[in-house]
Amino acid sequence: MSFAYTFCTLVTDHQLYEDFVTSAKSAGFDIDCEFLMIDNTGAIQTDAYGGLNTMIEKSRGKIIVLCHQDILLEFDNRKNLESRLSELEQQDPNWGVCGVAGQPKSGKGQITRITDKFGDDQYTGSFPSQVVCLDECILIIKRSSGVRLSHDITGFHLYGTDICLIAEILGYKSYVINFHLRHLGMGNVGSSYEEAYSKFKQKWAIALRDRYIITTALPVFLTGRYEPTIIRNLRAWLARKKRKINWR
Repeated sequence: MSFAYTFCTLVTDHQLYEDFVTSAKSAGFDIDCEFLMIDNTGAIQTDAYGGLNTMIEKSRGKIIVLCHQDILLEFDNRKNLESRLSELEQQDPNWGVCGVAGQPKSGKGQITRITDKFGDDQYTGSFPSQVVCLDECILIIKRSSGVRLSHDITGFHLYGTDICLIAEILGYKSYVINFHLRHLGMGNVGSSYEEAYSKFKQKWAIALRDRYIITTALPVFLTGRYEPTIIRNLRAWLARKKRKINWR
């Protein structure tokens, strides 16, 4: 059986989670929606990367929603979300993940559509807006994109940035959309953030490093830095000469 939506949540407070589910069902996410959760109220904790990936794999929804237990869908409803996703699909069929708050590539000013501790009815920027990272309170994934979280990072922070990087590598883009909800969280960072930051930085520093890839035909030098064409051509020529790979 398939569903229109799957909601995936790590739960440390059952009352908060019940309030969220009630609000979601009241907003129209009921009959053809599934709610998956991992109980983190015990001594053994499942981290966000591993836990959310596990639920993604179990999900059967066309749209997968990773969300905090402390959000309430008390403003916009299912019809609003479907309208926004349809709008996004028309603008960019290659969207992979979207949310309600994020940072544009320019780094100037957050794009937000949310009510939280920082203010009610926040509406900053235009929608939909492409971003390089998303707030983790809600991450809405197009199932067909195949977007997941990293399997080699653990913790409870920065997975909203991680998922945008994964989406980009897979050829998809990330957006903030105009879907207003309430987030009750206080956004506490704590000492665990430093550990998560270190793991995140280490993984992506290695993954995005400059490197030579020796293919079955020609070697390729990969770099995110700008190189003049003459330098790129020289690198390729030297690599071919070193490997004694002939032109075809």
